[in-house]
Amino acid sequence: MQRMQAEAQELKAEGIVGVTLEEKSHGWGSHVIEFFALGTAIVPTDDQAQIEPPTPVLDLNDR
Repeated sequence: MQRMQAEAQELKAEGIVGVTLEEKSHGWGSHVIEFFALGTAIVPTDDQAQIEPPTPVLDLNDR
């Protein structure tokens, strides 16, 4: 997630939306867990653009 935040800051994004996070274990290494995060950076198209603050959502049903 830190990499995602760094990339959004490089783009001067106002935020990141639509984030999905996947966790996978691999048979070749029981002590290895892979995390994959994907999201969309929101960047204003001009100085007049107003983007409403996003509402964080955490789905607890996937546990």
